[in-house]
Amino acid sequence: MTGHRTGRSQPSHIEGRKALRVLCVDDDEPIALLLQRVLENAGHHAERAGNGRAALERIVADLEFFDVIVTDHDMPGLRGLQLVEKLREIKFPGRIIVHSSALRKEDLDAYRAFAVDHILTKPTQLAEFLEAVFEKGATP
Repeated sequence: MTGHRTGRSQPSHIEGRKALRVLCVDDDEPIALLLQRVLENAGHHAERAGNGRAALERIVADLEFFDVIVTDHDMPGLRGLQLVEKLREIKFPGRIIVHSSALRKEDLDAYRAFAVDHILTKPTQLAEFLEAVFEKGATP
């Protein structure tokens, strides 16, 4: 797994909102790093994983740790859809956001069937990304 902890063990409050613990899963290192930095600059604890398998190992190690998982779709090893399926099987209690550049209709339908909280298409405006992390909402 590529990633690190910021050293903050307990989230703080940001502008009246609870700081969140977010795992960014993307095999494109610059994108994963950008998302991590954006989240940290917004006051959140953020980690990153380079693929679905590494993310699943991190999540299973402490199922209650992360509030939100942001995952890409097309990754080596364990793809985003497979990761989401596994998260549903193990009853991951947090929210799930899919952040991908292109999804086929079948993939969109499958993510919706797994009741992900948001589906964002890359490139995403950073403000839209942060709002999706904060807000629970219906997928498009």
